[in-house]
Amino acid sequence: MPDRVIDPRRTATIVLSVGVIASVLFVALTTLVMLHQTASLDRELIVSLRSGATPLLTTFLLAVTFTSGKLAVPVLIFFAAALYWRSGARAAAYYVGACVTAEVLNAILKHAVYRVRPHGVSPLLTAAGGYSYPSADAMLAVVIFGLGALILTWSIRGGAVRLVAIGAAALFVIAAAIARVYLGAHWPADVLGGVLAGVACSAFWLRALWQSRAAPAPVALRSEEISSASG
Repeated sequence: MPDRVIDPRRTATIVLSVGVIASVLFVALTTLVMLHQTASLDRELIVSLRSGATPLLTTFLLAVTFTSGKLAVPVLIFFAAALYWRSGARAAAYYVGACVTAEVLNAILKHAVYRVRPHGVSPLLTAAGGYSYPSADAMLAVVIFGLGALILTWSIRGGAVRLVAIGAAALFVIAAAIARVYLGAHWPADVLGGVLAGVACSAFWLRALWQSRAAPAPVALRSEEISSASG
């Protein structure tokens, strides 16, 4: 059964809606964080998560956070190169633009909110510095790993393969977010804010890419009409 043809304009509208919803939720959460309304729940969630700690789980989440942090740049380069090879320079450029935007936006948000990291709630098992909200690892995991996998799957014909690739990226983002809380580097609200900000950033860049692909279509159609009329 052949793959369905994706309507770029309709997809751009859906993606924009996702971006707007994520942005609204991020603003609401950020407001609560700045008013210290999440502090009690954050502590409870950390204690609850740490109650299930095991050596095996710790090792696994350390590997996840190493991948989302230390290997983020190599993965970015890999996805950019793969996108350039499979989908062209435009897809690669928009992807890199999204990653750079996310990095800069995260730094600005951290200094705007200036939330301190957890201390005395759970052991710190991984390196963490600077302000806490939103989590850079969670935000960049969405953009670098999630958006990269999503755009790259457009060039894959098999629907099942696309589904597996996107599902794997989503599971990795969830694991990366949980790891930062479990390892004592972030409050739960930090990683939720990072995910929402990452989704919003990815959605707006994805919409821009879809629009750039959809724009030439009317021009090509008019050219065909002109050729037919002159013939």
